[in-house]
Amino acid sequence: MTLHEQIELYVPFNEQETKDRDLILRAMATLSDVLTRNNEILHFTSSAFAVNPARTKVLMVYHNIYNSWSWTGGHADGDPNLLHVAKKELMEEAGLNEVKAVQKQMISLDILPVVGHVKNGKYVAPHLHFNATYVFEVQEDAAITAKLDENSAVGWINIDEIAQKCSEPHMIPVYEKILTKIKELQL
Repeated sequence: MTLHEQIELYVPFNEQETKDRDLILRAMATLSDVLTRNNEILHFTSSAFAVNPARTKVLMVYHNIYNSWSWTGGHADGDPNLLHVAKKELMEEAGLNEVKAVQKQMISLDILPVVGHVKNGKYVAPHLHFNATYVFEVQEDAAITAKLDENSAVGWINIDEIAQKCSEPHMIPVYEKILTKIKELQL
């Protein structure tokens, strides 16, 4: 199934996801190169929401650019298999050898704003990420290691402490939405 088909078939959870899905589909139909950073205005990313087997904690990284605890993830960089991208980024950013996708379908679809910042000595202008999120299960006793060029720490955060640990206010509703879906779908 193509990425376009996956997004078309995605069942939105709320009004935000309905609007975001419609805008993403419109952009995919009218703009070129939304799978790479060559499109400096908007492009696809994929994130991993990694939970422990009991679903009481989330594995997060302390992101160096955003100075905040956050999920793992990264740019599609031309790969339309966003589940693969999310898995690869989770394993790289948390130093994991093994992770398990809870389901193959994305659990969240969001348009996320990115503020201008400096990365690797170069200025990156503000832009949008078309982000697909997937849920993974990770054993709590798995060895984890930060990817120091991107993150200064990696660790388990209790689900009721995410809002206190994350210093990006626009991300709190996204994380809360995903946690609600995990509970409702009994993933």
